[in-house]
This record gives sequence, C-alpha cells and structure tokens, in this order.
Amino acid sequence: MSFLDILEISLSIIEGDKNKPKDPIQQPAQQRVFTTQLVLTLISGIWLFLLFCILRYRWPHIYAVRTLRKEHQSSKFLELLPNNLFGWIKVVYRISDEEVLLCSGLDSYVFLAFFKMGIKIFFVIGLMAVFIVSPIRYYFTGNYDKETINLKPSKPPDFNDDFPKFFWVYPIFTYIFSFVVFYYVYDFTNVVLRTRQKYLASQNSITDRTIRLDGIPKQLLKTERLKKFIEDLGIGKVLDVKLIYNWSPLEKLFNRRNEIVNKLEYLYSSMYKTDIDIYNLQQIPAVNLLWSEPTYTKYQEEQVQQLSKELGEMDDEIRLIQNKFDSDLTTINVKENAEFKQISSAFITMDSVASAQMAAQTILDPRVYKLIVSLAPAPKDIIWENFKLTYLQRLFKSYFITFLIVLSYGFIIFLVVPLTSLLDLKTITKFWPKLGELIGRSEWATTFVTGILPPLLFTLLNISFPYFYRYLSTCQGYSSNSEVELSTLSKNFFFIFFNLFLIYVAAGTFWDYISYISDTTKIAVQLATSLRRMSLFYVDLILLQGLTMFPVKLLQVGDFFLLNIIGKLFFLKKLILKTPRDYRGYYFTPQIFDFGINLPQHIMIFMIILIYSVVSTKIVTCGLIYFIIGFFVYKYQLIYNFVHPPHSTGKVWPMIFRRIMLGLIIFQLFMCGSLALESAILLSLLCTPLIFITIFMIWNFEKYYVPLNTFIALRAILNPFDFDKVFDDDQSSNETTTQIEPIGESTFLLDDDDEEANNDYETNNVNRPQSRLSRRKSTIDEEREQFTDYTYPNLINPLNGPWVGFTGNIVTMVEYKPQLQSILEDGNVSVTVNENETIVNKKLSVSEWE
Repeated sequence: MSFLDILEISLSIIEGDKNKPKDPIQQPAQQRVFTTQLVLTLISGIWLFLLFCILRYRWPHIYAVRTLRKEHQSSKFLELLPNNLFGWIKVVYRISDEEVLLCSGLDSYVFLAFFKMGIKIFFVIGLMAVFIVSPIRYYFTGNYDKETINLKPSKPPDFNDDFPKFFWVYPIFTYIFSFVVFYYVYDFTNVVLRTRQKYLASQNSITDRTIRLDGIPKQLLKTERLKKFIEDLGIGKVLDVKLIYNWSPLEKLFNRRNEIVNKLEYLYSSMYKTDIDIYNLQQIPAVNLLWSEPTYTKYQEEQVQQLSKELGEMDDEIRLIQNKFDSDLTTINVKENAEFKQISSAFITMDSVASAQMAAQTILDPRVYKLIVSLAPAPKDIIWENFKLTYLQRLFKSYFITFLIVLSYGFIIFLVVPLTSLLDLKTITKFWPKLGELIGRSEWATTFVTGILPPLLFTLLNISFPYFYRYLSTCQGYSSNSEVELSTLSKNFFFIFFNLFLIYVAAGTFWDYISYISDTTKIAVQLATSLRRMSLFYVDLILLQGLTMFPVKLLQVGDFFLLNIIGKLFFLKKLILKTPRDYRGYYFTPQIFDFGINLPQHIMIFMIILIYSVVSTKIVTCGLIYFIIGFFVYKYQLIYNFVHPPHSTGKVWPMIFRRIMLGLIIFQLFMCGSLALESAILLSLLCTPLIFITIFMIWNFEKYYVPLNTFIALRAILNPFDFDKVFDDDQSSNETTTQIEPIGESTFLLDDDDEEANNDYETNNVNRPQSRLSRRKSTIDEEREQFTDYTYPNLINPLNGPWVGFTGNIVTMVEYKPQLQSILEDGNVSVTVNENETIVNKKLSVSEWE
C-alpha cells in the first residue's frame, strides 16, 4: 500500500464519500476481523484446553513426568495432581515462589517473574486505559480506540496550530504509563536480585566455589605451580586444580562406542519381543525385552557377536587411556600421550564461595589475554569439545556465524515481504487481479486473507527459525550450554524484532525511510505511521498466540499426537521408538526447557502491548489475558513436566530489562510521532524528555544493578541464613549479625541430619557466634551438582553395555564376559547369566534430563 493510497482512504473517511473505494483496514473491517479472530481463537483455545484436561491424568508420563521421578529431591515435594478435569488448576495456582525455587530452580523463577511483572504492569495500565483514557476518547470522538489518524496534515504544522484539548490525555498518560513500567520493572529487578543473592549465597556447591582461568602462561601449566600462584595472590586457599586437555581422540572413541551400543540395542530389540508397561498409572514406566521369546535369525546373531567383539576391543582401548591418569585425576603423562595437547585453561576450586567471587572480580595479569578469570559454569553445563578451540578460532566462528545470520535476514525478506502483501487487498489485486477480485467478493474471504492468515503464517515462521538460530549458536564455540542459551535468546529476539519492525512495519514505505535519513527528526512520524497501519495485525497476533498457541503448548501437540495418534495410524511410532532407551527418553525423561526458544517472542509481545497502550485499549486488554495465560501454562510445565538444565543463575534478567527499555523508547517515539501527525507539535515535544529519562534508567541499571546479577555479594555470603533479618533493616545489621536467632522454615532450610551440609556450615562459619540454626535444604542446583567435579566426564564414565530394558531408573543392560568382574563389584546390581551374555540390572544416578 503506497502513501497516496493511505491518504486517499483517509480523506474518503473524513469527507464521508461513500463512492470512493474502501480499504479493508478501515474501522468496520477491523472490527469484523477482530471479532472473527476472537471467536476462532477462543473456540480453538477452549477445545484444546478441555482436551488437555481430559488427557492429562490419562498420560502422566507425557504431561506430568516429573511426578514419576521420586528419586530426585525436586520431585519429592511436588504435590500430586488430582484425577479430575479442573482440580489441577487449583494446585498449580497455590504453588508459591519458594516452591518454584525448590522444584525448578532460580532460572525458572526468573522466567516466571517476567510473566508476573507483565501481569501487574498491564493490569494497572489496562485499568487506566479502560476507565480513563478510552472513556475520554469516546466522549470526544465517538471511538473507544484510536483506529484512524490524520496521516498527512493539510498544511505544515507549527506551534500555533490548534488541536483538540482532549489530546492532552496522550502525553499525560504516556508519562504515567512510562513511570508505571519504570516502577514495576525496577521493583521486580530488586526482587529478582534479592532472591538471587539469597539463593546463591546459601549454596556451597562446587560450582559456586570454582573459577575458570584462561590464557595461562606455559610456565604455570602445572598443578602445583598454578595452585601456589593463586594462593600467593592472597585471595583464598585452593582445594583443587583441573587442567584441561584436548580430548578429541578419547571423544572420537566414545562416539564410535556409542554407535556400536546403539546398533546392538537395535539388534536386541529386533531379536526379542518387547514388554511395554508405560500406561499403568499405579507404577513407574517399564519396558523390557522378553528373553524367553527369541525371534532372531542367524545373520542377526552373527552381527551381535561381531559388534560385541568390537565393543570389547573399544572398551579396552578406552580403559588404557583412562588408567594413564594419576589417582587424583589431575595430571596425565603427556609424553606417552602426545595427542592429548594441553589447553591454556583450567578450573580452580577454592575453599569458599567468597574466595571464588573475589577471584572472579580480580585482574590477575597486566597483559591482555593472559590469566583471564571468570566464574566457572556448572560441571554438567560444560561443552568440553569447545575448549580445544583457540581464541582466533572462536573469533572466526563468531564472525562467520554473524555473516550467516545476515544472509538469513536477506532470505527472510523474500519470505516476509510477500506475506506483508496479504495485509492489503489492493496489493493482491495489483499483482494477481483475478485472485484479488475473487477474494474481494466475499467478506469472510477478505477477513481471513487480510486479518487472520498473516499472523498465522508469521507464527509458523517464528516457530521454525528459532531452532535454526539455536543451531548456529551451538556452532559458535561457547564453552557452556547456558552461554548457548543466552546467545540463542539474543539471536531469536533480534530475528523477531527484525520481522515485526524492520520488515513488517517498513513494508511499503522503504523509500520513505531512505528519504528521511537526511532528516532524522521525521523518524518518529514515520514510525507512528507504520505502527498505526499494523495495529490490526498485532491484535490478531496477540489473540492467536494467547488464546490458541498457549493451549497448544499445554497440550504438547507434537509429543502426544505425532507419536500416539498419527504415529499409530501411519506406523511411525515403531520407526521413532525402537529400543528401550528410546522409550525411556520419551516416556520417563522430562523435556528440556530452552529460554532461547521460548522467551524472545514473549518479550516482543510485551513491547508491542506497551507501544500501543495509550492508543489501543483493545491491545492492552488482550495483552493482559496473554500474560495471565502464559504465566499459568509455563508455571505448570516448569513444575511438572519440564526441566531447565543450564545453570545460568538468573542472568537472563538483564536481557529482559534491556529489551523492555527498548520497547519503552519505541513507545515514546511512537507517541511523539502520533501527536506530530495530529499537528499537536507542542504535545509531541513534551513527550521527548521521556526518551532521555529512559536512557538514564538504562545507564543506572547497567552501572549499579548488573554487577549484582553477575556476582554474589560478600555480605550476602557472610549472612546466608539470616539474610532477611540483616538486609531488611540495614541500620541494625551489625546488631543482627552478632545476635542470630533461629530462622523459620523456608526454601533454604535443610534437615539437621544432612551431615555433608552441616560440615560445610561449620567449616565456613567457625568465627560466627554459637546459636541453634536450622541448616537450609539443598537447592535443586546443589542436588544436580552433588558428587560432580571438573574432571573430563569420559575419563570416569562407566562403560555400560547396551540397554535392553528399564523400570524407572533401574536399567537392564547386557554385559559381556570380559567386563563382568568390574560389574559384579558394584553392590547395586543383580546378574542373570544367559550363555555368552550377562543381563545386569543397574540403578542409574543421573540428572532428571538424562
């Protein structure tokens, strides 16, 4: 749609000329599209929600799998959901923030805090919009929302132009809404930072006490030398040093071993019938092969014998490498293993959390790129194969992937620009006259093509591309999964922002933007023009995402229907679930929740609602419903069905904060431009100080708040168990720290019989006054890191045989005679001999997602 077309339509509306062509984006068409979209999304959303309520207690291994994992602390405290349609809603509603921390961890708490903040912000803004802004607008204009705008004044506006007095409502509420956002964003920031400090300060896990050191000079690449060097700096005592090597040869052996094990598992599953007991609600899922009913051929038997022989040879080679390590697992005989090159990095575990925090904030060497210290990722969060990359290799990967992303945006333009044409019936008619004429004959067809289809296609586009950007992030050389996740979040947010603003908003007005480069004062006007034209699209998008896509997420359509319905009809289930390991991964292992995939779109929706908050009460109301539904859906899934393994300790919050501030700036520019288009130049200028206030808020956050979201304060570490008493009243903190009273039950309390935790407490608090203090319970992050260290996993991983069955965490596997002795030394197994093979039942001690 060209600028002249929009002007012509606007004039026809003002003059009331019914003979002039009407565009489908006029108010009656908008109302029709909104009503149609609301009805369709509401019906589909209710239907999907009721279907979930019915299937939920029939398929607990799909919709509440964490309740089956009772061996994990986080699952022990989950309240079982009732077996009725709607009883689960009350249970999920009652889950407190402390229970979220206990069952899902700090990162999940921060993720849900974003939705809680959205609910509060849009509830307050929505009340003012419904009861103040819209009634005033309706009284003066007859419109509850401002659907139209004077896109081009008849004469150049100046400061003496008259404008309707009720226009003062817009700058006033631009200020009010901005300060509402400031208040709640900073309020939730304080709550998140306080919770983070309290949560992490109460921990004493190996991750919290370990730093990562990069750029180590060659003369320090010895365990004792590095240990002495760190201790001589006076920042604490070193308990352990783990040097890092290029483990590619061992990694290749394990990859080859995994291929052999997978082939053996598939052969065993083909040779024997499978006893599947995953639908019994009274028991945990179980899948086992029936060894008494063999159906194998001679060829299969020969394959098993050959592969088992290869597996034995592979295990002998791996054990030879593992045994070359010293007993303390810290050094390796490099002369005998020249292929294992040493990396100039190491993990150093300090004696206390405070020492690690001080070391991480210290500059150790006056040279650049030497002795760079940072907080270590969790052991299970590490991507070991990326440590072999040099600095230049990581830099090259970063630039190359950035280049690929730029290319992908060019590809997206060819996808999205045709999609934007669907917003305008005139554009369709211009390029395909017959199709445009056919669509124009039917109001319903026009409504569907111009109002419903674009957000639907946009949603499908947003579902597919985030996984591509996640793949690019994994190729970028990051050393931990949490870094990959945060990088994915940044890439996906920019992708959505690129789609919604740099393409959708600019569609049809590209050359207008080019012409305004020389005059940047017109950017706000052009932004307002484009955003007003897109208001209908955003309403439809929020409705579709909130009322339909959230129930789709709750129902997990892909997991349930693809395998259990479509899979059975087209025999796809047998192609996907072949072995007991496949069944265990699908029916007994919680899914991994990825912030990089799920969060960017919600931040973008937050920005859209904020941008239109003054001019469209409809969008604000839909946005409030969106965040309420989203909070409830994700709260259920993060507690009962999903896990978040990356240990990013709430570092996603600064990314949320910065993008909300970006949304505020766009909102303020939009209001300045809208008022300028209405010739209210004075009111437009009155809004401009808000932009500078927002920039100041960003600066304040970066300077004073970001450090608290990166490190743990030493005072918090000193007072982890009387945190609230000390920091609620800072003036009496000295008195409080010398007279400690027992604190009540909370998330951070631990039973007195936890010997290891109490020993840690006594070690780290020898100088504190004696008092009876209940020790905190271990957090979910500590539980995950229990019995772990920074040894390369393949040096200590057990060489288990192929799986042939499981009952919960008891896995039935096949071991062969050369390996039998080492298996029998484990007291937690039972053995049944079957000719050349030994069937072993072994209990796995693994994380929830493994």
